[in-house]
Amino acid sequence: MLFIISGLRQAPFGNDSPIPALFRLDECRYNGHDNNHVRGKYCGHDMKTGAPRSASPAPEAATRLVDALTRNGWHVTSQPRVQHRVADLAISKDGIHHLAILKTVSEGRRDRLVPALAQAILEARAIASCSPIPVEPLAVVAAPRIAPALLAHLEKFLTDNAPDVSACFLDRQGLLHFRGPGFEALSRPPARRPRVRKAALPESGQLFSDLNQWMLKVLLAPEIRPEMLAAPRGEFCSASELAKAAHVSLMSAFRFIRQMRTEGFLDENDEVFRVVRREELMRRWQAVYLRSVADFPMRWIEPGEPAHLLREGIHFLRGSGGPRCCLGLFAAANALGQGFAHDLTPHLYVEQLDASLVRSMGLTPEGAEHQPDLLLRVPLFRQSVFRGAVHRHTLPVSDILQVWLDAALLPARGKAEAEELRMRVLAPLFQEAFL
Repeated sequence: MLFIISGLRQAPFGNDSPIPALFRLDECRYNGHDNNHVRGKYCGHDMKTGAPRSASPAPEAATRLVDALTRNGWHVTSQPRVQHRVADLAISKDGIHHLAILKTVSEGRRDRLVPALAQAILEARAIASCSPIPVEPLAVVAAPRIAPALLAHLEKFLTDNAPDVSACFLDRQGLLHFRGPGFEALSRPPARRPRVRKAALPESGQLFSDLNQWMLKVLLAPEIRPEMLAAPRGEFCSASELAKAAHVSLMSAFRFIRQMRTEGFLDENDEVFRVVRREELMRRWQAVYLRSVADFPMRWIEPGEPAHLLREGIHFLRGSGGPRCCLGLFAAANALGQGFAHDLTPHLYVEQLDASLVRSMGLTPEGAEHQPDLLLRVPLFRQSVFRGAVHRHTLPVSDILQVWLDAALLPARGKAEAEELRMRVLAPLFQEAFL
């Protein structure tokens, strides 16, 4: 994507310049990352499929962003260069500097916006880390429309995964929403629109919180082979017994058992905790995974056999005391001997993610959006994922129940894989034969 921002000029590099001289500018033009580069005009393409689209929010969004910043006393410079990297904007006010990365999507959908935000975060962090002076990263995401509920989801994603990164969200309805210190006065709500009532999924409350999912795995573990799920196995008659076995607090176990009983998922006539109404329970558990999770596309910096490089990267993380990690989705199913899709990009789940970690593993996000070697993901429910992970051939692997949960809501192959796992491995979980 290539276009001129009207009224934006290249800052001088004298001592009185508000933009540090280390941000060398080659030209005064905006360089978005999700589209084609065509000199003198904008040629929008869908960031996910590559298909042409008729219009893009990028030029309008960039102009609105620059106008809002300059009206509030920010100095803005386009396409600053820091070492070998180029950001989209450099902004400065009162001695505070930000480097911004702007991502645009053609549709205001969660499965488009969350990956775009994740990519902007990662790239903004990466270029900010190259600066020899203190610079803050700024992730900017634009779409034709960002619904209030989706905006709240994006803010929660930012809080959970990148609380150190400031962000800005824009749409064609007038939304200009900033998050981060120093930007409080810049936000503008969208124009009022008629409300349309939509059908909503049933709420699951806190029944499927992170630790509750882990304790549910513990209750179901006796019916899953140990090599498929790492969890204590036994019969539990009290919350204290469950808490001790699952390594959770007594209060957490007590609340979980109370919620399971309230929802009617425990047999009231048995002295031990027996899970009943399993079809309904598993259906609602799956529904929790309707929410989007960002995948970070990566490529290996050094050439080599991908499986070997992945193994080396995992061993580095574990040997260096890095965050917990495990193979996920189809890569996990294959490692467990239960997969049939062997030609897909592997997923690696990591407990936390930052630019230094990516570099230390020998990975880079540059050039990875369309042909990634690996997809990194920070799971929504980290305790449940990493506590249940097993080890196969020295590699940590997501448990088979987690693979079923994650795969069931993916298109085509994911649904087929989930159904295959249910029939071959997880059939006992759906049976009520003991009643």
